[in-house]
Amino acid sequence: MTNSSHKILPFLLAMSMPLAAIAQTATPAVKAAAPARAAPAARPVVTTPSHNAQFQQQVNRQQVINQQNQNAVQQQLRQNNMNQQRNTATDPGLRNQLDNADRAQQQTYQSQQDATVRRDPTNPRVRDATQRTAPASSGSAGH
Repeated sequence: MTNSSHKILPFLLAMSMPLAAIAQTATPAVKAAAPARAAPAARPVVTTPSHNAQFQQQVNRQQVINQQNQNAVQQQLRQNNMNQQRNTATDPGLRNQLDNADRAQQQTYQSQQDATVRRDPTNPRVRDATQRTAPASSGSAGH
């Protein structure tokens, strides 16, 4: 290399540095001019209740389920008692009264179960328990 080329090389290097810096800053500007992509959807913040709150929720659910089970057992006992009375009744008027009382008891039972579910509507297992614990109705068909 000649002496003049040694002087030109630093000059070119000094001139290329600002050009390289401009080229680097121009690249994001070009990207910014490109159509913007949709920002990813923000994830919802999920908070979990404290251990005490979770325990209390579980206790409340269990109390509701226990109450529904208790109602179902009582209704089953009433139903069995009603069936015995109906089977031994010979008077058609008495049978009619027993059928009416049976319907009233079933409506009362259903309203008790519905009220219990309304106390804890957030728990699907409680609503399912209502369907599981409903006693079988013997009805009065054929009597």
